[in-house]
Amino acid sequence: MVATHTRPPAARRQRGLSLIELMVALVIGLIFAIAVLIVQSSLTKQNVQMSDVMQRDTQTRAALDLISRDLSNAGFMLGGVQSRCSVLLAYDSNSPNTQPFAQYPVSAASQPIALPTSTALGSTNYPSGTPNPANYGTKQQFSDMLFFTGATSALQTPGNGNPTTYVVQNSTTQAANGQGALNSSQLPLGSTAGLTVGDAALLRMPLNGQLVCFRVPIANIGPSTAPSSTYIDSESTSLFPSTGYAAFNSQLIAAGALPAGGSLSNANFVQSRLTDLGPQTSSNLQTVAYYIGQYANAGGGSYPVLVRAVLNAQNDTLVSPPVPVAAGVVSLQALFGVDETNSGSVTNYLTWPAVISGKYTANVRSVLFALVSKSLQNDTSYTAPASITPPNPNQGPAQFTPYVVPTGTGGLPDYSHDHFSVIESEFAVRNQLWPH
Repeated sequence: MVATHTRPPAARRQRGLSLIELMVALVIGLIFAIAVLIVQSSLTKQNVQMSDVMQRDTQTRAALDLISRDLSNAGFMLGGVQSRCSVLLAYDSNSPNTQPFAQYPVSAASQPIALPTSTALGSTNYPSGTPNPANYGTKQQFSDMLFFTGATSALQTPGNGNPTTYVVQNSTTQAANGQGALNSSQLPLGSTAGLTVGDAALLRMPLNGQLVCFRVPIANIGPSTAPSSTYIDSESTSLFPSTGYAAFNSQLIAAGALPAGGSLSNANFVQSRLTDLGPQTSSNLQTVAYYIGQYANAGGGSYPVLVRAVLNAQNDTLVSPPVPVAAGVVSLQALFGVDETNSGSVTNYLTWPAVISGKYTANVRSVLFALVSKSLQNDTSYTAPASITPPNPNQGPAQFTPYVVPTGTGGLPDYSHDHFSVIESEFAVRNQLWPH
């Protein structure tokens, strides 16, 4: 027998990753993870920017809708139930210039303006004013303050059944020791039934082919020096000049209702109409103001916002606190489409000072808005242009003012790494288009 020998099975050789291979794998995995994080960070940044843009544009367009609604009400029942006034003059001793000013269905003034903190303000350039926003200052030098004045409903005049329209009597020249209404502010009326001390009234006076109106507070009611009539007096109130109606002469000349060097006379008052508008505290006749303000943010700084304020147009006081309506708006500008030839359409676009100087305040047919807004988050990889210029209309010499992007110098904020957008929209002044 031949013996056979069997070999035991060879031991299995076990082998793992070497240190070099492990390090290579780790590096590859780390590179992949970093790439994923970079892509995710980029996508997150893009999402934030897209959300920023969407939020900013949504708020801006919502603000335009709000402006459109307020503008559609401009001029509504501003003259009560009678013919529309060519110019409506008012007075408020809280005005820094203490002189009469005009109220228009639409108007504008350039920012910034020195403003009070709690009550409205009047001046020769704009109607009953606006409150003082927080940190209001030179940051808004490329913006307008816009004003729309009108009644909130057709029930502007009192519904107590008493007559609301009164005729100024021929005894005007006998009032107040012979001075007449011109210097005394006393208006002799055929009747004062239904009038109440504290009411606001509107005096309509045909003058030089225009219907001139005055905001008249009723401070006193009593018998006049003429035995056949009674009178109302407006002198003892902060809402009427102490020198009487003569104080309105310069504004009447500026509005074209009086020739250069002209003046009112007592004869102008005879047969004028006075309409009772009800208590001065009523907020039915309102002025809505839009402006750019600075509001504090959570980081201890401030942020530009478009602000809306509502004022009582009968006594120039706030109806409600200012409300931010769109964050990031840095410039609000307006050009006014006027119909210089009564052709039925806009023939020219003018700035508000040009509307005033050209005496086109009764011919404004539309308002062209330009809103410049910035991103809510800055982008360090982006550098903004030196200025942002809204597109200008083809008609007329009027142009929007380019918004100069601040870079952190001169006490201004640094917006040099913010994205900007411009939204323009034009709205018709509805009540200016309706027949008188």
